[in-house]
Amino acid sequence: MQRKYFTEIDTNSKTELTWNYGELITSIETVDYYITLFLLDNFFVEIFIDKKNKELVNINIQDDDDVLYAYIQDLSLQQLISLNK
Repeated sequence: MQRKYFTEIDTNSKTELTWNYGELITSIETVDYYITLFLLDNFFVEIFIDKKNKELVNINIQDDDDVLYAYIQDLSLQQLISLNK
C-alpha cells in the first residue's frame, strides 16, 4: 500500500485497512485514550480510541521519531534475549 493512498482515503477505509492488513506492534494507555500502533506495509499507523465512550477519535500515520520512541522506551530486551537461550 502506498502511503499517499492511505492519507487520501476516508477514516472508515483507513480503519478497515489497518485492522485487516496491519501488524499490531503495541499499545499504550493515557488518561483519556487507548492508542494502538500498527505497521502497515512500510509505515506506522496510530489508532486513538476514547476510553470513556470507546469510539475512534483519530487514525493517522505516525513517523515522528520521538512519538515512536515512547512506544519502546520501556521495552525490556532481556525478555527477548532469554527466549534465545
